[in-house]
Amino acid sequence: MPFERELHCAVACRNLKCNSVKYRSWIALPLFCLISAFGVMHNAVANESLQIVDARVPAVDKAGGDLPLTMTIKNEADSADALLRVRCPVANFSERHIVDRGEGAPAMRSISNIPVPAKTSLELKRDGYHVMLLQLRQALAPGETFKCAVVFQKAGTIETEVQVQK
Repeated sequence: MPFERELHCAVACRNLKCNSVKYRSWIALPLFCLISAFGVMHNAVANESLQIVDARVPAVDKAGGDLPLTMTIKNEADSADALLRVRCPVANFSERHIVDRGEGAPAMRSISNIPVPAKTSLELKRDGYHVMLLQLRQALAPGETFKCAVVFQKAGTIETEVQVQK
C-alpha cells in the first residue's frame, strides 16, 4: 500500500508539473511584457534625469584624423552613472580619455568609462575627461551638425546633436 501511494504521488506530481508547464507560457508572456514596459519606463525616467548639452567638435578639412568631442553632462539623478561609449556616423571609432598630469608633459590616457557623479554637471573638455572620435570618415565644416548616440550605464542610450565649430 505505501508503495502504491508513493507511485500515485509521483504520477500526480508529474502531471502537476506538466500542467504547470502548459500554463507557464500563458503566465510568462504577460509577465515579460510587464517587465519590459517597466524597463522602458525606467530608462525614460533615467534619460530625463541625465541630459547632454553643448556637444561640439572642431572643424576639420580632411578625413582620416582624430577629433576631441566635448560636451556637458547634467546628471540630476540621485545616483552616479558612467559614460560607456559614443557612436557617431562621422568616425569609425571613439575612445574615452582622461588627461594624465603625472611626471612630464600631460598625456591622454584611454579609460574604460567616464564617471558621472550624482547631482552634478560634468564638463567633458580637452584637458580633462573627453571623448576622441577616431578615424574620421569625412571633412567637417563649421556650422554643420550630426547626431551621436551616447551610451550610459544606467540611463541607456541618449541621442545628441553635435555642433561643428571653428
